[in-house]
Amino acid sequence: MPSNPGPLAGAWDALALSWRIFRRTLGAKYRKSFLGYFWMVAPALLITGGAVLASDAGVVDPGPSPLPRGLSVFLATLLWQVFAEAVEVPHQAFEGARSYLTRVHFSRAAVILTQMHESLLTALVRLVVALAVLVVAGFWHGGLVLVPAAFAGAALLGLGIGCFLMPWTQLFADLQQTLKLALGYGLFLTPAMYQPQGGWFAAIVAANPVSPLMVAAREAAAGAPLSQPLLFGGLLLGGALAVVAGFGLVRLAAPILIERMLLGGR
Repeated sequence: MPSNPGPLAGAWDALALSWRIFRRTLGAKYRKSFLGYFWMVAPALLITGGAVLASDAGVVDPGPSPLPRGLSVFLATLLWQVFAEAVEVPHQAFEGARSYLTRVHFSRAAVILTQMHESLLTALVRLVVALAVLVVAGFWHGGLVLVPAAFAGAALLGLGIGCFLMPWTQLFADLQQTLKLALGYGLFLTPAMYQPQGGWFAAIVAANPVSPLMVAAREAAAGAPLSQPLLFGGLLLGGALAVVAGFGLVRLAAPILIERMLLGGR
């Protein structure tokens, strides 16, 4: 009797399948879009413009930052976009695959990996834009190598959290709506546009898992030493571990979710 493939072989098969699906669907998404990948950074540009105008009018106090005001907001907003999209990857992957998950037997991890490839592509585009803007603005130094690490941390952390939440967002639609609301407005609970120095609001901003990544990215972009290097490294490691554990949870939960789909439930 043929032996069952080991976990590494299964993971490789899932990765190969997801890459083939991703390559076939890559061009279709932006085929009818004249501006194409510009829409990946358009929200960050609009938010940055609004934040700068609000700061000039005295409505928002951006606080101290090692970068110019506009660059600081732009970089932080791009990081939040990477994190927010990564959180929604597992749910969107299963939701988009409902039509064939119950009919075709294949690695369930490939569903999430396919969506993850697209998320990583958008994160890469945003990273390239951020680095290009920083270089044009005159910030060209060795510290820039830590900016990609901050983007990678945001993607890993978001994907790990999304994997842990996906079984519940698939079962409870209200939870998914709450998550979308939190991700849509969660940027205002980060130090992207202001840096509160005390009180309960400052504690909420400091507790946001993306806040240390924003601070580290700004400091690295400006060539300044990191104020919280251990926390930054801990978030990178924690994000990687969360992805591994999250994929394990998805593998365990997938049969239950597919059974619910067959029965017509969420």
